[in-house]
Amino acid sequence: MNFSDEFSREKCTQCGRCFEECPVMRLPAEKAKLEIARLLNGEMTTDVLQRCTSCHSCNIICPEGANPMRLILDKWHEQYLKEGMPARALYFTPHSRPNFRTYALDRLPDDEKALLEKWDDDSPCREILYPGCNVITAPYLTMSKIFDGLQIRGSLDLCCGEMYYRTGHFDELRMVAKKLTAHFKKMGVKKMLIPCTAGRNLFTNILPRFGAKFDFEVVHLLPWLYARIKSGELKVTRPLGMTVTIHDSCHAKAFGDEFMDLPRKLLEALGATVREQEYIRTTKLCCGIGGGFSHGSSYNPLRIILSTNKSLRSSHKPGADAIAVYCAGCLQQMTGGQLLNPLRNIPIYHIIELVQLAIGEAPKRRVRSRAMTLLAGIIREQSPKLLSSRRYRAAELERIEPLG
Repeated sequence: MNFSDEFSREKCTQCGRCFEECPVMRLPAEKAKLEIARLLNGEMTTDVLQRCTSCHSCNIICPEGANPMRLILDKWHEQYLKEGMPARALYFTPHSRPNFRTYALDRLPDDEKALLEKWDDDSPCREILYPGCNVITAPYLTMSKIFDGLQIRGSLDLCCGEMYYRTGHFDELRMVAKKLTAHFKKMGVKKMLIPCTAGRNLFTNILPRFGAKFDFEVVHLLPWLYARIKSGELKVTRPLGMTVTIHDSCHAKAFGDEFMDLPRKLLEALGATVREQEYIRTTKLCCGIGGGFSHGSSYNPLRIILSTNKSLRSSHKPGADAIAVYCAGCLQQMTGGQLLNPLRNIPIYHIIELVQLAIGEAPKRRVRSRAMTLLAGIIREQSPKLLSSRRYRAAELERIEPLG
């Protein structure tokens, strides 16, 4: 299934299953049919356009392969072109300065700042690890022998545009596609290892449909790690001996069960026992940031908090010793949710950290302090804009333009 495809009106039978089985909405059958009919007629919906987290599940649920998520994104795009975005959303816009990530980067420890300075390098390099924005906000995750010998290259200015895609900001995504095409062609990249499932989906499926022309192989971190563990290149010297529940990435849904088997196989190889939760794999809830993606939300903090708490509630139900994620953004978002709701407080690990534990390393575990910094930035920088009437369009951001 190619989630980059356009919505197919011809395939859609208006059965409503996309919204009836949606893990976020779970609408009654008749209301679900009414909502899809409203979307097709160009009308405002009572639920879908307001509550959708663009998590991809509806594309899998649809029995006809009509790609209903793209229909929702198209409607958000139309609303955005007509109305612009409220001032509060600027703080979450990838190429705005300052934003929630730059706030954290300005306050990093010196050892992490040194890493970012080293990574911001566009000299020729055929094989790279592209960290993506989420690992750039948590560079301590790469402080391990796991990554010895790899050329890590990237910066916030080289964002893949995932947040533009999932909010329906397609003009900005085209600018990103143009910029990244020029950048990686200049570097001569032929192979990219990527720890971010969102980035993999953008580079392989989404950005090419928005004008990108990439001439390199994209390999995700999960199969790379699993192969090294199974071959003995990374030796498990301290089996984890814990129960773990997995929070799947929204973008993993684009790559099917074989890909989503990988974190489970990897955790078992590390000596963990996986306890599944209700919302897994193709029906996994977004970590919470998706609560801000709808045009009606435009990063409304209350909607993000409620969405995050719902995901945490799902992850706590199995009673596991820990939650495992394979997205650094999910790690930070869900940890931030725990800071606001201490009752949901079992440890959350990135799968990189669990590999470190199993091979005898001590992870840096800076996620709580990083999440506190991100929350402080939202309170300080975004809160004053909550009542502002100002609106903007992201195309005004000159930083998206291709590098010279």
